[in-house]
Amino acid sequence: MRAFLDALRLELRTIRGDAGAVLIAVIGVIAYSLAYPLPYIHQVLREVPIAVVDADGSSLSRRLTRMADASELLRTFVVPDLAGAEAAVRAGRAGGVMVIPRHFERDLLRGGQVTVEAWSDASYFLIYRQALTGLTQSIGTLSAGIEIRRLRAAGLSEAQARRFRDPLPLVLRPLWNPAGGYASYVVPGVLMLVLQQTLLIGIGLLGGTARERGGDPRLVAARGHGRLLPVLFGRAGAYLLLSAGNALWVFLVVFHVFRFPQRGEPGVLALFLLPFLLAIILLGLTLAHLFRNRETAMQVLLFTSLPAVFLAGFSWPVEAIPAPLRLLSQLLPTTPGIAGVLRITQLGVPLDAVLREWVMLWGLAALYFALAWGALRRAVRVFDD
Repeated sequence: MRAFLDALRLELRTIRGDAGAVLIAVIGVIAYSLAYPLPYIHQVLREVPIAVVDADGSSLSRRLTRMADASELLRTFVVPDLAGAEAAVRAGRAGGVMVIPRHFERDLLRGGQVTVEAWSDASYFLIYRQALTGLTQSIGTLSAGIEIRRLRAAGLSEAQARRFRDPLPLVLRPLWNPAGGYASYVVPGVLMLVLQQTLLIGIGLLGGTARERGGDPRLVAARGHGRLLPVLFGRAGAYLLLSAGNALWVFLVVFHVFRFPQRGEPGVLALFLLPFLLAIILLGLTLAHLFRNRETAMQVLLFTSLPAVFLAGFSWPVEAIPAPLRLLSQLLPTTPGIAGVLRITQLGVPLDAVLREWVMLWGLAALYFALAWGALRRAVRVFDD
């Protein structure tokens, strides 16, 4: 117990005395968790500008333009020709184009079928989806109204005409993320990655600093006590206290401020986060022995941040990840960690529903514990030599 407490106090003192580590592992978490969600605070992209080419100029074509403009997804403006619409899209002033053909109203009044062209900029998926959805809904609504008037003219009541027009209505109720917000979808997963990467970089900075100075006071403690396990537990305990504080900040403060879904039981979330944080800490303690200076730790671990996002399988479908990379991703705590936390916070599932991910995290913690212990033993031997 004495060896454990001495190592715990020494590690906390080492963390507190390193401004760079505090900046990354504490201030960085606070700043990034508040700054990252800001661009997505409105959750859903609205008012996508749409260039309308009205070649008909009739009352019905103007009505269609007004209906599109009334959609919360779109904001329309009229251009004289298709070349002007294409130029607006290329210049970024429009996210889509709607072309109303000549004789639009006349052909509809005669009972003919008319094609309204709707184009969308597919180089930006959010704009593409919103623009195409808004245009499709507006055109479909006008088409339904025209058909209902024809059916009423044929002698059907309005209720009968509506049932005839849409005998099997589709009612969509999105679960867990009713607004379809991008922030609720992507930010919680990224915050889990922030917890991982900032902790790894902070531990790596301290390890690189010790190598730069030619000696690590924590190894002196390990050698002095002659018991590596209590020292390893003490070092891990110091970072567990630090990361637990970061997790409380993220899930109690950030989730509340930005109103992210939090349907899970706090106890279930805490139990799930325990092996997640331990796996990160022990991985960091293993990697810390590989860095000869602070800069190397920063460069290497920052480089791994973006691959870790895609390998986690929430921003890019798991099925689209090559099998070797998918296997490699299982070595990262964020892969099972993000999957489990999202299901707990957004779906409100109990622990047994994420048991597979929980067991995987404990397995990673055990693996990295063995590697960290081996790295510490080797470092002590080198220090003795």
